[in-house]
Amino acid sequence: MGKLKSVVMLWLFSILFGSSLPAQSVTVIWQGVLPGGVPERVVLTLSKGQSDGVSSTLYAVDHAQSYELGPPAFASGKLIFRLPENGASYEGNMSADGTTIVGTWKWSDNGKVIPLTFARATEQTSWGVDRTLHKISFITVEPGIRLEVVDWGGTGQPLVLLSGLGDNAHVFDTFAPKLISKYHVYGITRRGFGVSAVPQPIPENFSADRLGDDVLAVVKQLKLDHPVLVGHSIAGEELSSIGSRHPEDVAGLIYLDAGSPYAMYVHSPQSFLVDWNEMARKVRAITDAPTPQQQRALIADMLHAGLPEYEQELRDRQTFLGELSDEPPPSTEKLNTRSYRVAQAVHDGEQKYTQIKCPLLAIFNEPIPTVLEPNADDKAKARAQREKENLKQIDQQEEAFRRLGANAQIMTISGGNHYIFRSNEVDVLRDMDEFIAKLPR
Repeated sequence: MGKLKSVVMLWLFSILFGSSLPAQSVTVIWQGVLPGGVPERVVLTLSKGQSDGVSSTLYAVDHAQSYELGPPAFASGKLIFRLPENGASYEGNMSADGTTIVGTWKWSDNGKVIPLTFARATEQTSWGVDRTLHKISFITVEPGIRLEVVDWGGTGQPLVLLSGLGDNAHVFDTFAPKLISKYHVYGITRRGFGVSAVPQPIPENFSADRLGDDVLAVVKQLKLDHPVLVGHSIAGEELSSIGSRHPEDVAGLIYLDAGSPYAMYVHSPQSFLVDWNEMARKVRAITDAPTPQQQRALIADMLHAGLPEYEQELRDRQTFLGELSDEPPPSTEKLNTRSYRVAQAVHDGEQKYTQIKCPLLAIFNEPIPTVLEPNADDKAKARAQREKENLKQIDQQEEAFRRLGANAQIMTISGGNHYIFRSNEVDVLRDMDEFIAKLPR
Protein backbone atom coordinates (compact mmCIF):
# COMPACT_ATOMS: atom_id res chain seq x y z
CA MET A 1 0.00 0.00 0.00
CA GLY A 2 2.82 2.40 0.87
CA LYS A 3 4.51 1.78 -2.47
CA LEU A 4 1.22 2.31 -4.31
CA LYS A 5 0.66 5.58 -2.45
CA SER A 6 4.14 6.75 -3.46
CA VAL A 7 3.45 5.90 -7.08
CA VAL A 8 0.14 7.79 -6.98
CA MET A 9 1.83 10.79 -5.36
CA LEU A 10 4.58 10.86 -7.98
CA TRP A 11 1.98 10.60 -10.73
CA LEU A 12 0.02 13.55 -9.30
CA PHE A 13 3.16 15.59 -8.80
CA SER A 14 4.20 14.92 -12.38
CA ILE A 15 0.83 16.31 -13.53
CA LEU A 16 0.93 19.20 -11.09
CA PHE A 17 4.47 20.27 -11.80
CA GLY A 18 5.28 18.79 -15.19
CA SER A 19 6.68 15.51 -16.45
CA SER A 20 9.77 15.86 -14.28
CA LEU A 21 10.36 17.22 -10.80
CA PRO A 22 12.97 19.98 -11.14
CA ALA A 23 15.05 21.06 -8.18
CA GLN A 24 13.94 24.68 -8.29
CA SER A 25 10.70 25.95 -6.75
CA VAL A 26 7.59 25.40 -8.86
CA THR A 27 4.17 27.04 -8.50
CA VAL A 28 0.93 25.96 -10.14
CA ILE A 29 -2.26 28.02 -10.09
CA TRP A 30 -5.81 26.71 -10.32
CA GLN A 31 -9.04 28.69 -10.18
CA GLY A 32 -12.77 27.99 -10.09
CA VAL A 33 -16.16 29.38 -9.11
CA LEU A 34 -18.25 28.13 -6.20
CA PRO A 35 -21.88 28.30 -7.38
CA GLY A 36 -24.65 29.74 -5.24
CA GLY A 37 -26.75 32.82 -4.64
CA VAL A 38 -23.49 34.75 -4.49
CA PRO A 39 -20.93 32.96 -6.73
CA GLU A 40 -17.47 32.90 -5.15
CA ARG A 41 -14.27 32.95 -7.20
CA VAL A 42 -11.43 31.01 -5.59
CA VAL A 43 -7.79 30.58 -6.59
CA LEU A 44 -5.77 27.56 -5.41
CA THR A 45 -1.99 27.93 -5.48
CA LEU A 46 0.25 24.89 -5.04
CA SER A 47 3.95 25.47 -4.51
CA LYS A 48 6.79 22.96 -4.31
CA GLY A 49 10.13 24.06 -2.91
CA GLN A 50 13.58 22.48 -3.26
CA SER A 51 13.65 20.69 0.09
CA ASP A 52 10.14 20.94 1.52
CA GLY A 53 6.87 19.38 0.39
CA VAL A 54 3.94 21.04 -1.27
CA SER A 55 2.40 24.09 0.38
CA SER A 56 -0.95 25.48 -0.66
CA THR A 57 -3.07 28.59 -0.28
CA LEU A 58 -6.65 29.35 -1.24
CA TYR A 59 -7.55 32.91 -2.15
CA ALA A 60 -11.21 33.98 -2.04
CA VAL A 61 -11.07 36.65 -4.73
CA ASP A 62 -14.36 38.42 -4.01
CA HIS A 63 -13.58 38.69 -0.30
CA ALA A 64 -9.86 39.40 -0.77
CA GLN A 65 -9.11 36.70 1.80
CA SER A 66 -6.19 34.27 1.73
CA TYR A 67 -6.20 30.96 3.63
CA GLU A 68 -3.20 28.79 4.41
CA LEU A 69 -4.11 25.18 3.70
CA GLY A 70 -0.92 23.40 4.57
CA PRO A 71 0.28 20.42 2.50
CA PRO A 72 -2.43 18.87 0.34
CA ALA A 73 -3.12 15.15 0.69
CA PHE A 74 -3.12 12.60 -2.12
CA ALA A 75 -5.18 9.42 -1.85
CA SER A 76 -6.58 7.08 -4.48
CA GLY A 77 -5.78 9.50 -7.25
CA LYS A 78 -7.53 12.42 -5.58
CA LEU A 79 -6.34 15.84 -4.52
CA ILE A 80 -7.66 16.63 -1.02
CA PHE A 81 -7.25 19.72 1.14
CA ARG A 82 -8.92 21.33 4.14
CA LEU A 83 -9.42 24.87 5.42
CA PRO A 84 -8.74 24.76 9.16
CA GLU A 85 -10.20 28.24 9.64
CA ASN A 86 -13.74 27.23 8.75
CA GLY A 87 -13.77 23.43 8.53
CA ALA A 88 -14.32 23.34 4.77
CA SER A 89 -12.77 20.65 2.57
CA TYR A 90 -12.31 19.71 -1.06
CA GLU A 91 -11.83 16.45 -2.97
CA GLY A 92 -11.16 16.39 -6.69
CA ASN A 93 -9.89 14.18 -9.49
CA MET A 94 -7.38 15.61 -11.91
CA SER A 95 -7.88 15.13 -15.62
CA ALA A 96 -5.35 13.06 -17.53
CA ASP A 97 -3.98 16.12 -19.33
CA GLY A 98 -3.59 18.06 -16.07
CA THR A 99 -5.78 21.01 -17.13
CA THR A 100 -8.69 20.58 -14.72
CA ILE A 101 -9.53 19.22 -11.28
CA VAL A 102 -13.18 18.13 -11.00
CA GLY A 103 -14.49 17.64 -7.50
CA THR A 104 -16.71 18.73 -4.64
CA TRP A 105 -16.53 21.35 -1.92
CA LYS A 106 -18.01 20.96 1.57
CA TRP A 107 -18.34 23.80 4.06
CA SER A 108 -18.25 21.31 6.96
CA ASP A 109 -18.01 17.57 7.56
CA ASN A 110 -21.80 17.32 7.54
CA GLY A 111 -22.36 20.20 5.14
CA LYS A 112 -23.88 20.37 1.70
CA VAL A 113 -21.77 19.06 -1.17
CA ILE A 114 -21.11 21.72 -3.83
CA PRO A 115 -19.55 20.98 -7.24
CA LEU A 116 -16.31 22.84 -7.86
CA THR A 117 -14.05 22.51 -10.87
CA PHE A 118 -10.61 24.09 -10.92
CA ALA A 119 -9.02 25.05 -14.23
CA ARG A 120 -5.30 25.58 -14.61
CA ALA A 121 -4.28 29.26 -14.81
CA THR A 122 -1.17 31.35 -15.24
CA GLU A 123 0.09 34.53 -13.59
CA GLN A 124 -1.33 36.41 -16.57
CA THR A 125 -4.82 34.85 -16.33
CA SER A 126 -5.08 34.36 -12.56
CA TRP A 127 -7.94 36.11 -10.80
CA GLY A 128 -5.70 36.32 -7.73
CA VAL A 129 -3.38 38.92 -9.25
CA ASP A 130 -4.34 42.40 -8.05
CA ARG A 131 -4.46 44.58 -11.16
CA THR A 132 -6.24 47.51 -9.50
CA LEU A 133 -4.46 50.85 -9.63
CA HIS A 134 -3.98 51.94 -6.03
CA LYS A 135 -1.41 52.89 -3.42
CA ILE A 136 -1.00 51.04 -0.15
CA SER A 137 0.34 52.55 3.06
CA PHE A 138 0.28 51.69 6.75
CA ILE A 139 -0.87 54.07 9.46
CA THR A 140 -0.19 53.60 13.17
CA VAL A 141 -3.39 54.21 15.17
CA GLU A 142 -1.94 53.29 18.56
CA PRO A 143 1.42 51.89 19.72
CA GLY A 144 2.05 48.60 17.92
CA ILE A 145 -1.14 48.76 15.81
CA ARG A 146 -0.66 49.59 12.11
CA LEU A 147 -3.58 49.47 9.69
CA GLU A 148 -3.46 48.96 5.95
CA VAL A 149 -4.84 51.95 4.05
CA VAL A 150 -5.66 51.68 0.35
CA ASP A 151 -5.78 54.81 -1.80
CA TRP A 152 -7.53 54.28 -5.13
CA GLY A 153 -7.07 57.93 -6.08
CA GLY A 154 -9.61 60.32 -7.51
CA THR A 155 -10.50 63.93 -6.81
CA GLY A 156 -13.19 65.73 -4.87
CA GLN A 157 -14.99 64.76 -1.67
CA PRO A 158 -12.95 62.24 0.36
CA LEU A 159 -14.70 58.88 0.68
CA VAL A 160 -13.57 56.14 3.10
CA LEU A 161 -14.74 52.53 2.51
CA LEU A 162 -15.01 50.13 5.46
CA SER A 163 -15.49 46.40 4.88
CA GLY A 164 -17.63 43.77 6.54
CA LEU A 165 -16.47 41.17 9.05
CA GLY A 166 -13.79 38.86 7.67
CA ASP A 167 -13.13 41.06 4.65
CA ASN A 168 -10.44 43.67 4.12
CA ALA A 169 -10.24 46.90 2.14
CA HIS A 170 -9.51 45.04 -1.10
CA VAL A 171 -13.05 43.69 -1.14
CA PHE A 172 -13.78 47.07 -2.78
CA ASP A 173 -11.11 46.75 -5.49
CA THR A 174 -13.71 46.53 -8.26
CA PHE A 175 -16.19 48.95 -6.67
CA ALA A 176 -13.83 51.78 -5.69
CA PRO A 177 -12.70 52.61 -9.27
CA LYS A 178 -16.34 53.37 -10.13
CA LEU A 179 -16.21 56.21 -7.58
CA ILE A 180 -12.94 57.96 -8.36
CA SER A 181 -14.36 60.21 -11.08
CA LYS A 182 -16.24 62.15 -8.37
CA TYR A 183 -14.47 61.36 -5.09
CA HIS A 184 -11.04 60.66 -3.63
CA VAL A 185 -11.50 57.09 -2.43
CA TYR A 186 -9.72 55.35 0.43
CA GLY A 187 -10.21 52.04 2.20
CA ILE A 188 -9.12 50.83 5.64
CA THR A 189 -8.44 47.22 6.59
CA ARG A 190 -9.76 46.74 10.12
CA ARG A 191 -7.34 45.65 12.86
CA GLY A 192 -7.16 41.87 13.12
CA PHE A 193 -7.73 41.24 9.42
CA GLY A 194 -5.71 41.12 6.22
CA VAL A 195 -2.25 42.59 6.67
CA SER A 196 -3.27 44.99 9.43
CA ALA A 197 -1.92 44.38 12.93
CA VAL A 198 -3.57 41.77 15.15
CA PRO A 199 -3.80 42.71 18.83
CA GLN A 200 -4.88 40.20 21.47
CA PRO A 201 -8.41 39.07 20.49
CA ILE A 202 -10.31 40.36 23.53
CA PRO A 203 -13.40 42.63 23.51
CA GLU A 204 -11.43 45.63 24.83
CA ASN A 205 -9.25 45.59 21.71
CA PHE A 206 -12.18 45.20 19.32
CA SER A 207 -15.04 47.17 20.85
CA ALA A 208 -17.11 49.20 18.40
CA ASP A 209 -15.80 52.46 19.85
CA ARG A 210 -12.20 51.22 19.64
CA LEU A 211 -12.70 50.34 15.96
CA GLY A 212 -14.38 53.69 15.38
CA ASP A 213 -11.41 55.45 16.96
CA ASP A 214 -9.14 53.59 14.53
CA VAL A 215 -11.04 55.08 11.60
CA LEU A 216 -10.86 58.57 13.09
CA ALA A 217 -7.10 58.18 13.67
CA VAL A 218 -6.59 57.32 9.99
CA VAL A 219 -8.79 60.23 8.89
CA LYS A 220 -6.79 62.61 11.07
CA GLN A 221 -3.39 61.41 9.86
CA LEU A 222 -4.47 61.58 6.23
CA LYS A 223 -5.79 65.09 6.93
CA LEU A 224 -9.13 64.28 5.30
CA ASP A 225 -11.57 67.17 5.53
CA HIS A 226 -14.98 65.86 6.62
CA PRO A 227 -15.00 62.62 4.63
CA VAL A 228 -18.05 60.52 3.88
CA LEU A 229 -17.71 57.12 5.56
CA VAL A 230 -19.18 54.14 3.70
CA GLY A 231 -19.52 50.89 5.66
CA HIS A 232 -20.64 47.41 4.67
CA SER A 233 -22.19 44.92 7.12
CA ILE A 234 -20.42 44.93 10.53
CA ALA A 235 -18.83 48.30 9.64
CA GLY A 236 -22.21 49.76 10.55
CA GLU A 237 -21.06 49.72 14.17
CA GLU A 238 -18.01 51.85 13.34
CA LEU A 239 -20.22 54.33 11.47
CA SER A 240 -22.64 54.58 14.40
CA SER A 241 -19.82 54.87 16.91
CA ILE A 242 -18.42 57.87 15.03
CA GLY A 243 -21.81 59.35 14.17
CA SER A 244 -22.93 59.28 17.81
CA ARG A 245 -19.67 60.48 19.43
CA HIS A 246 -17.87 62.60 16.81
CA PRO A 247 -20.39 63.68 14.16
CA GLU A 248 -18.46 66.91 13.64
CA ASP A 249 -15.57 64.98 12.06
CA VAL A 250 -17.52 63.59 9.09
CA ALA A 251 -19.80 64.92 6.36
CA GLY A 252 -22.08 61.87 6.37
CA LEU A 253 -22.42 58.14 6.76
CA ILE A 254 -23.56 55.51 4.24
CA TYR A 255 -24.66 52.09 5.52
CA LEU A 256 -24.45 49.33 2.87
CA ASP A 257 -26.71 46.62 4.29
CA ALA A 258 -25.12 47.58 7.59
CA GLY A 259 -28.17 48.64 9.61
CA SER A 260 -28.31 45.72 12.05
CA PRO A 261 -28.86 46.04 15.85
CA TYR A 262 -25.15 46.69 16.38
CA ALA A 263 -25.54 49.84 14.24
CA MET A 264 -28.99 51.02 15.36
CA TYR A 265 -30.46 49.21 18.32
CA VAL A 266 -33.77 47.39 17.97
CA HIS A 267 -34.80 44.75 20.47
CA SER A 268 -35.21 41.46 18.62
CA PRO A 269 -33.75 37.93 18.59
CA GLN A 270 -30.90 39.41 16.54
CA SER A 271 -30.02 41.96 19.24
CA PHE A 272 -29.02 39.31 21.77
CA LEU A 273 -25.27 39.98 21.57
CA VAL A 274 -25.71 43.74 21.96
CA ASP A 275 -28.00 43.23 24.96
CA TRP A 276 -25.74 40.63 26.52
CA ASN A 277 -22.67 42.80 26.10
CA GLU A 278 -24.51 45.69 27.79
CA MET A 279 -25.40 43.47 30.74
CA ALA A 280 -21.79 42.32 31.04
CA ARG A 281 -20.68 45.95 31.18
CA LYS A 282 -23.18 46.67 33.96
CA VAL A 283 -21.91 43.68 35.93
CA ARG A 284 -18.33 44.88 35.52
CA ALA A 285 -19.41 48.35 36.66
CA ILE A 286 -20.75 46.83 39.88
CA THR A 287 -17.56 44.92 40.60
CA ASP A 288 -15.41 47.95 39.69
CA ALA A 289 -17.37 50.44 41.81
CA PRO A 290 -14.97 51.74 44.50
CA THR A 291 -17.49 52.32 47.32
CA PRO A 292 -20.31 50.28 48.92
CA GLN A 293 -22.88 53.01 48.22
CA GLN A 294 -22.01 53.03 44.51
CA GLN A 295 -22.30 49.25 44.35
CA ARG A 296 -25.66 49.37 46.17
CA ALA A 297 -27.03 51.89 43.67
CA LEU A 298 -25.87 49.87 40.68
CA ILE A 299 -27.23 46.61 42.13
CA ALA A 300 -30.58 48.25 42.90
CA ASP A 301 -30.81 49.43 39.29
CA MET A 302 -29.94 45.95 38.04
CA LEU A 303 -32.55 44.28 40.27
CA HIS A 304 -35.22 46.80 39.35
CA ALA A 305 -34.80 46.93 35.59
CA GLY A 306 -31.83 45.01 34.33
CA LEU A 307 -32.48 41.46 35.50
CA PRO A 308 -36.17 41.31 34.46
CA GLU A 309 -35.22 42.54 31.00
CA TYR A 310 -32.40 40.03 30.62
CA GLU A 311 -34.55 37.19 31.93
CA GLN A 312 -37.03 37.89 29.17
CA GLU A 313 -34.14 38.25 26.74
CA LEU A 314 -32.91 34.78 27.65
CA ARG A 315 -36.40 33.31 27.24
CA ASP A 316 -36.75 34.94 23.82
CA ARG A 317 -33.33 33.63 22.84
CA GLN A 318 -34.21 30.13 24.01
CA THR A 319 -37.35 30.17 21.88
CA PHE A 320 -35.40 31.43 18.87
CA LEU A 321 -32.71 28.75 19.26
CA GLY A 322 -35.34 26.06 19.67
CA GLU A 323 -36.49 26.71 16.12
CA LEU A 324 -33.02 26.06 14.68
CA SER A 325 -31.63 22.67 13.71
CA ASP A 326 -28.87 21.15 15.80
CA GLU A 327 -25.35 21.57 14.41
CA PRO A 328 -22.11 19.71 15.13
CA PRO A 329 -19.74 21.73 17.32
CA PRO A 330 -16.86 23.42 15.49
CA SER A 331 -13.52 21.66 15.65
CA THR A 332 -10.87 22.69 18.17
CA GLU A 333 -8.70 23.52 15.17
CA LYS A 334 -11.26 26.06 13.96
CA LEU A 335 -11.84 27.52 17.44
CA ASN A 336 -8.13 28.23 17.75
CA THR A 337 -7.70 30.00 14.42
CA ARG A 338 -6.92 33.69 14.41
CA SER A 339 -9.89 34.58 12.21
CA TYR A 340 -12.38 32.83 14.48
CA ARG A 341 -11.01 34.37 17.68
CA VAL A 342 -10.81 37.87 16.21
CA ALA A 343 -14.35 37.65 14.78
CA GLN A 344 -15.60 36.52 18.18
CA ALA A 345 -13.83 39.47 19.84
CA VAL A 346 -15.52 41.85 17.39
CA HIS A 347 -18.93 40.39 18.26
CA ASP A 348 -18.14 40.53 21.97
CA GLY A 349 -17.30 44.21 21.49
CA GLU A 350 -20.66 45.17 19.96
CA GLN A 351 -22.29 48.18 21.62
CA LYS A 352 -25.71 49.79 21.82
CA TYR A 353 -26.31 52.87 19.65
CA THR A 354 -29.63 54.73 19.55
CA GLN A 355 -28.67 58.22 18.34
CA ILE A 356 -26.68 59.30 15.29
CA LYS A 357 -26.07 63.03 14.96
CA CYS A 358 -24.99 63.51 11.35
CA PRO A 359 -26.58 62.95 7.92
CA LEU A 360 -26.82 59.31 6.93
CA LEU A 361 -28.03 57.06 4.15
CA ALA A 362 -28.98 53.50 5.05
CA ILE A 363 -29.39 51.13 2.09
CA PHE A 364 -31.07 47.85 3.00
CA ASN A 365 -31.25 44.65 1.00
CA GLU A 366 -34.62 42.94 1.36
CA PRO A 367 -34.51 39.35 0.09
CA ILE A 368 -37.47 38.15 -1.95
CA PRO A 369 -39.42 35.65 0.20
CA THR A 370 -39.53 32.04 -0.93
CA VAL A 371 -42.79 30.96 -2.55
CA LEU A 372 -43.84 27.71 -0.91
CA GLU A 373 -45.03 24.87 -3.09
CA PRO A 374 -48.37 23.29 -2.06
CA ASN A 375 -46.57 20.11 -0.99
CA ALA A 376 -43.65 21.85 0.78
CA ASP A 377 -42.03 19.81 3.53
CA ASP A 378 -41.50 20.93 7.12
CA LYS A 379 -37.91 22.02 6.43
CA ALA A 380 -39.02 24.33 3.63
CA LYS A 381 -41.82 25.74 5.79
CA ALA A 382 -39.39 26.40 8.65
CA ARG A 383 -37.00 28.17 6.26
CA ALA A 384 -39.86 30.30 4.90
CA GLN A 385 -40.85 31.23 8.46
CA ARG A 386 -37.28 32.31 9.26
CA GLU A 387 -37.24 34.42 6.09
CA LYS A 388 -40.49 36.04 7.20
CA GLU A 389 -38.99 36.85 10.60
CA ASN A 390 -35.88 38.21 8.89
CA LEU A 391 -37.98 40.58 6.75
CA LYS A 392 -39.81 41.71 9.89
CA GLN A 393 -36.45 42.43 11.51
CA ILE A 394 -35.33 44.48 8.48
CA ASP A 395 -38.55 46.52 8.62
CA GLN A 396 -37.91 47.23 12.30
CA GLN A 397 -34.35 48.34 11.59
CA GLU A 398 -35.49 50.64 8.78
CA GLU A 399 -38.08 52.20 11.09
CA ALA A 400 -35.43 52.74 13.79
CA PHE A 401 -33.34 54.76 11.31
CA ARG A 402 -36.40 56.73 10.18
CA ARG A 403 -37.05 57.77 13.76
CA LEU A 404 -33.75 59.66 13.68
CA GLY A 405 -35.54 62.33 11.67
CA ALA A 406 -34.69 64.40 8.62
CA ASN A 407 -30.98 63.59 8.78
CA ALA A 408 -31.67 59.95 7.91
CA GLN A 409 -32.47 58.69 4.41
CA ILE A 410 -33.57 55.09 3.89
CA MET A 411 -33.36 53.17 0.62
CA THR A 412 -34.46 49.60 0.02
CA ILE A 413 -33.20 47.18 -2.63
CA SER A 414 -35.16 44.01 -3.28
CA GLY A 415 -33.72 40.77 -4.55
CA GLY A 416 -30.05 41.63 -4.25
CA ASN A 417 -27.66 40.02 -1.82
CA HIS A 418 -25.73 41.09 1.24
CA TYR A 419 -22.93 42.45 -0.96
CA ILE A 420 -25.27 44.99 -2.51
CA PHE A 421 -22.40 47.09 -3.85
CA ARG A 422 -21.82 44.13 -6.20
CA SER A 423 -25.27 42.68 -6.82
CA ASN A 424 -26.87 46.12 -7.29
CA GLU A 425 -23.89 48.31 -8.14
CA VAL A 426 -25.79 50.76 -10.37
CA ASP A 427 -28.49 51.35 -7.74
CA VAL A 428 -25.96 51.81 -4.94
CA LEU A 429 -23.81 54.24 -6.95
CA ARG A 430 -26.87 56.30 -7.87
CA ASP A 431 -28.15 56.46 -4.28
CA MET A 432 -24.72 57.37 -2.96
CA ASP A 433 -24.27 60.17 -5.50
CA GLU A 434 -27.69 61.67 -4.75
CA PHE A 435 -27.06 61.57 -0.99
CA ILE A 436 -23.58 63.07 -1.17
CA ALA A 437 -24.70 65.82 -3.56
CA LYS A 438 -27.13 67.12 -0.90
CA LEU A 439 -24.62 67.20 1.96
CA PRO A 440 -23.69 70.59 3.35
CA ARG A 441 -20.38 71.85 1.96
